[in-house]
Amino acid sequence: MAENTRWNKKIFAMLLTEAKGVRSWRQFAADCDISYVQMRKLALGTQENPPRPKLIRKVALHAFGEIDLEDLMFAAGINTADVRPPRDAFDRTENPYDKYRALPLKERKTVDAFIEFLLSKKDSED
Repeated sequence: MAENTRWNKKIFAMLLTEAKGVRSWRQFAADCDISYVQMRKLALGTQENPPRPKLIRKVALHAFGEIDLEDLMFAAGINTADVRPPRDAFDRTENPYDKYRALPLKERKTVDAFIEFLLSKKDSED
């Protein structure tokens, strides 16, 4: 792993706040699939060691606003040239049904309800 001499907790925390957007910290942590406790430590600047690239990728994939992977990696003191981009960020060949099946049951029910709504709207227009 790259040397972490440039780990800047304050800048990383500011970027996290921007990436969170209007979501609660708990919701943002859940969206990123990381623990709420670790998210809060990073957001408050109390975590001594920088997060690993895998965690940073998760945050970047679920960030709102103009925050991207490079910004977060730079704040964590990680040289982006040493880290491969996340595979799923560029994989556009993945089957949407596979993504649907990967959702938690509650989110799949929401998708199903939305599809039913769209189908009923389409039927009423015909």
